[in-house]
Amino acid sequence: MTSPLMHIERLTSWLDAQGLEIGEPVSVEQLAGGRSNVMFGVDRGAARWVLRRPAAVAVDRANDGMRREFQILDALRSTDVPHPAVVALCDDPEVLGCTFYVMERIEGVNPMPVPPALADDHHRGEIARSMIDALTRIHQVDWRGVGLADLGRPEQFHQRQVSRWSRQLASYEGRELPRISEVMEWLDANRPTAFEPTLMHGDFHMLNVMIARDAPGRVLAVLDWETATIGDPLLDLAGFAEVWSGIASNGWPSSAELVDHYWETRNLSAVEDLTYHKVLYNFRLAVLLEGIYQRSLRDPTRLDQHEVGARALFNAARAHELASGRR
Repeated sequence: MTSPLMHIERLTSWLDAQGLEIGEPVSVEQLAGGRSNVMFGVDRGAARWVLRRPAAVAVDRANDGMRREFQILDALRSTDVPHPAVVALCDDPEVLGCTFYVMERIEGVNPMPVPPALADDHHRGEIARSMIDALTRIHQVDWRGVGLADLGRPEQFHQRQVSRWSRQLASYEGRELPRISEVMEWLDANRPTAFEPTLMHGDFHMLNVMIARDAPGRVLAVLDWETATIGDPLLDLAGFAEVWSGIASNGWPSSAELVDHYWETRNLSAVEDLTYHKVLYNFRLAVLLEGIYQRSLRDPTRLDQHEVGARALFNAARAHELASGRR
């Protein structure tokens, strides 16, 4: 294959140096998916890997982000969180011009569209509950015990959200998201006073998991850990519910049922109102998607992400809708 983001000869030498299927030919293909980062399937000998690297026009501190993702996935090896096992990290810019890492390739499928063998309502329910079980496992990780105490600063997590994401939005130097200032004012006025910090994924939904092709359709791996941190687990739950309510129908459990399953699985009392967390989720996502859209306009290696730009506007409008009490 030919790509300005890949150099097979230098990658081959690096794989040899890591002792990974030494001397075997290397086959590389660019994989679909990935907005802030780019993924390649790498086959060598009996091994099938995924290589994850920053895009050509990358987010700020993209190399730090690669190291961070590797650290998280490496720490999860001692937990029951389903995830791809990491193989090696490359910090040498002479190989591909950036920091990247290699992880195992999961032989599963995305749950939507549902695989034919799992298309009845019973199996849909199993898949949905398996996703909530995976989220629960993330939130129950002993993050200090597995070496992730330096991953985030849970103290004053909510106090930092508006300033942190508003600075990121301003850094794009692009268009203004309509009524986003009103959303920021609402968030500052309605933030929670306390929460129990956990490892949080930051972008947990059905498109970021891989499931088995056959019954019971359990989650094999949670993917895309680039926005993971130590923070409020209800932000993950609210985000999942927001995405689920917009996509799932036709025999899938409702988002309310799955939120109830979360409380039961974690043996917690239900929180009556997730509005704040849903507003924050949509606000953060609008900023992230706007960044992907703005970078795509300057990145000759990627198609213009106009649909992502439209989605950023949708999430900004949804945040304002929720903050205004129109649900």
